[in-house]
Amino acid sequence: MSDIERARRIPKILVLAVALIVVAACTPTGTAGSGVTSSVLPPDPSNATFKIERDTVALVNGRAEREATPGSATKVTTTLADQRVSGDVDGDGRPDTVVVLIYQPGGSGTFFYVAALLNAIGGVTTTPAVVLGDRIKVTGVKLDGRTIMVDVLDRTAAQPMTESPSIASTKRFVIDGGALVASKP
Repeated sequence: MSDIERARRIPKILVLAVALIVVAACTPTGTAGSGVTSSVLPPDPSNATFKIERDTVALVNGRAEREATPGSATKVTTTLADQRVSGDVDGDGRPDTVVVLIYQPGGSGTFFYVAALLNAIGGVTTTPAVVLGDRIKVTGVKLDGRTIMVDVLDRTAAQPMTESPSIASTKRFVIDGGALVASKP
C-alpha cells in the first residue's frame, strides 16, 4: 500500500472511531450494579391495570367499563383523568408516572383516586390507588422532589354533595414500599 493510500484511509478510520464513541455515549447504562438497561420514557398509563379498593381495573385506551353485577344495566366505569405528571417518585433513577383515576361504581358517587406507575427494573408496576374524594375537583398534580402533590377543590363537612366543591387543599403522597402513603407538608 502506498503512502497516498494510507493517508486516504486515516480520515475514514478516524470518522469510524468518532462514530463508535458517539454511539457508545448515547447508549443507556441502567443503574449502577443493576446490569439492566433502564427505560428513559415514563410509563404510559392508558393501558395499565390498577387496583382500586377491591377491584382490579384494566384500562384500554384510558377507560374500563363492566357490569356492576351480572346482567345489570348499571355499569362501573373507570377513566384516566387528564391530570398526570412524570418524574422519579421512588428514587431509582427512572421516570415514573402519577395519574388521577375517576371511578364511578354505578351509584351517585364519582370517586377520584391517585396512583403511580413505577418504572421498576423488572417492568412497570402500579401502586394501589388511594382515594382523594367523592365528587371533588382535581385542579393539578405536580412533584416536589419525590413528593406527589395533588391540588383539589372539596367541600366542608357541613356542605351538601350537591354544592360545587370550592375549598382548596393539597394532598401529599410519597412512595413507601411500593405503595402511596400520605405525607405531611
